[in-house]
Amino acid sequence: MTRQELHTLVDTHFEKFEEFQQEPSFLSFEQKFAQIWTQVGCHVLQATIGKPPENPKKKHVSDEVWNGRNRS
Repeated sequence: MTRQELHTLVDTHFEKFEEFQQEPSFLSFEQKFAQIWTQVGCHVLQATIGKPPENPKKKHVSDEVWNGRNRS
């Protein structure tokens, strides 16, 4: 993830942050802040690591592992 992609992601959620700043209690503000920040963190993590595989149980063996080995 590049710096620009991160800024774009945070900018898309900034309006939500501004909306709930008018909450009457700190508890509701904190709950909504934590929810949105968790969503942003999830997007950042997925962009950094990549999408999960369709079948998480399937083993993936890279061709780089097999270069130099005899496949008999």
